[in-house]
Amino acid sequence: MIQPTNHPSDPAELEPCVAHWHLQGESYTRTLLRLGHEQPQQRAKTITLLLKLGAWAEARSLVLPWLMEWLAALPQRGRPDRDASVELWRCLAAVSERSHDDQLLQLFWQGLARLRPAASSSGVLPLVGVPILNGVTHLQRLLASLDVPIQTLALVDQSGGRTDPASLNLRRELQRLEDEGLPGVDQVRVSRPFGNAGVAAAWNQILLGFPQASLVLLVNHDVAFPPGVLAEALARLNPDQPQYMALFPGERAFSAFLLTALAWDAVGLFDERYYPAYCEDLDYRDRLLATPVVQRLDGSFAHARMVRWNPRQSSTLADDPALAKANSRSFELNRLWYSFRGRGPGSAWVTSGQWRQRWLTQWD
Repeated sequence: MIQPTNHPSDPAELEPCVAHWHLQGESYTRTLLRLGHEQPQQRAKTITLLLKLGAWAEARSLVLPWLMEWLAALPQRGRPDRDASVELWRCLAAVSERSHDDQLLQLFWQGLARLRPAASSSGVLPLVGVPILNGVTHLQRLLASLDVPIQTLALVDQSGGRTDPASLNLRRELQRLEDEGLPGVDQVRVSRPFGNAGVAAAWNQILLGFPQASLVLLVNHDVAFPPGVLAEALARLNPDQPQYMALFPGERAFSAFLLTALAWDAVGLFDERYYPAYCEDLDYRDRLLATPVVQRLDGSFAHARMVRWNPRQSSTLADDPALAKANSRSFELNRLWYSFRGRGPGSAWVTSGQWRQRWLTQWD
């Protein structure tokens, strides 16, 4: 084996050694490529060794067909078997990081984008999400009006830190619902943040907490549904498409609305910088309009009935004068934020709403 001198003083002295090791590396590379690669573990080990040799092109030549085989075998619905996929994902990430190969990443993510959510039974609501701060009676009226089967009822308790009798009563009722369940609902789940994190944050908790749901109904706790409205809405929606439907007209549209998983994948989560409520719906409306792939379904079949059934708005504020007073400040500040062009993602100093939340809570 060619060895360098102990203390070479000229790069030329190392040239034979480098040439020798280069030939050795090529020999190892050819040997690795001749080995069997039928099993994922064998492929993964070979790719790892090729990367250690610096043979990036050869490593790519093995990971690319592996990726294409995996994409071809993906189920049409649901999610891939993660345990059986992790070796490919690890090798794909390693090759992409070292070679900066965006084509591999595009193939991977475009392939996953073709997946559709797991199918739910016809006429069944996969997910209903309800943020609540007060008003047990209103919540009970809402729950009594849910006249279609529901897989998951997700309730976000925003009363954390409040010790008034109404809040304590709310928490007892939510615990009872979680323990005893509800007729027509497969499971009741309750999220308990430390305090009122805001409407947008509550909606995001629901979406992030149940990513397997193909469709969600997000509804205020003080809304009730006329008989048949939910069944008709479900009949008009297709979870295999990115769709949005508002069951109220105009400014009340986000009091009760439906989103398919493909719609919230396309538009993204709600902007939690609007705290605690108001204008987060306008922001999401703008983003829906700016996302042409999302189909805005006509919910006018329900509008007149929903308004007649729900003549009162904002029971949360009407039931608590202290909240109404606090809202008079936050509403105006959120209006200013919504109108501010610098609130977009391109402005580094507005990436968090923490400073505005501190102001609002300190003024209470």
